[in-house]
Amino acid sequence: MQYKQLLSAVAALGTVGIAAAQSSVTVFGKLDAGYVNKIGSKTAQGTNGMGEGAQSRIGFRGTEDLGGGLSAFFWLEHRLRSNTGESTAVRFWQGQSIVGLKGGWGSLSFGRDYIAGYVEVQMTPDPFIHTGVSSMVAFGNGNIGTVRNDGAMTYKFDAGDFGMQAQIANASHPNSTTLPAPATARRPKGLSLTYRAGPVYLGYGYEDPGGRHDHWHFATARTEVGPVTLAGGYGRGRTDTLEQRRSWIVGAYLPIASGRLKLVYGDLENTSGKQTISRKYALGYNHHLSKRSFLYANIARDTEAWADRTGVDIGLQHNF
Repeated sequence: MQYKQLLSAVAALGTVGIAAAQSSVTVFGKLDAGYVNKIGSKTAQGTNGMGEGAQSRIGFRGTEDLGGGLSAFFWLEHRLRSNTGESTAVRFWQGQSIVGLKGGWGSLSFGRDYIAGYVEVQMTPDPFIHTGVSSMVAFGNGNIGTVRNDGAMTYKFDAGDFGMQAQIANASHPNSTTLPAPATARRPKGLSLTYRAGPVYLGYGYEDPGGRHDHWHFATARTEVGPVTLAGGYGRGRTDTLEQRRSWIVGAYLPIASGRLKLVYGDLENTSGKQTISRKYALGYNHHLSKRSFLYANIARDTEAWADRTGVDIGLQHNF
């Protein structure tokens, strides 16, 4: 049934592209396949063996010029497992499903979208961009926040070197793996601010996941020192059960031969109980075969994991 929906969407989008000369529709995605040995208990691991370091996906995005500097846009993104062809989530359009308007005043979109500042702030210090066994997503949101919000209204504005995002979403669990999602006490909200000056990039993000007490602040910085890109991040927040948490991340990547070497270290602590939740470091290398395809090998270790503290993923990724 899901694949019939996908074929119908492709046909519909093709019709839009033919009907309006000033419209554009792009098909994009990635396929990732390889060997994966995850970190964690057997429950957390899932199935090891053939899998993927980064989630495979296919998506459609497009814009239409409405005149007067105004345009409409949309983004649909489906996630799948390359080794089986199965969907990775209960939502068919797990990645994003948004439609909006943009002009000189910024953009306003509606639908399932990334939280404000996820890509621009929380992902910045992670050279593995929150994928595979080396993902630092838990340090970016403290395991308090989430990645996407359902039913979100998102405003974005860029003015020269400055950027801003603000979001409010439905009062339901923002990224539940089950449907229907359980209700939250309040509407999830978020705000992010960014600034770029040459090689220096600064960002700050605030997230209220929608509980009565939880919130998360995260600040990041990135710069270039010769061929090396250095980045760091620091976060503080509180869970809905009033547990105080703190995280920090340092990461770097540099070009080597025909690829890129990546290193990262992160620490997440329950400061209320003075307990380390996660302490993780990772090393990886991407060997570029072209602008769109590369081989990768990554190894990560979490000293606080209950079991299987070391994880590995080795594979091939193609982007289109």
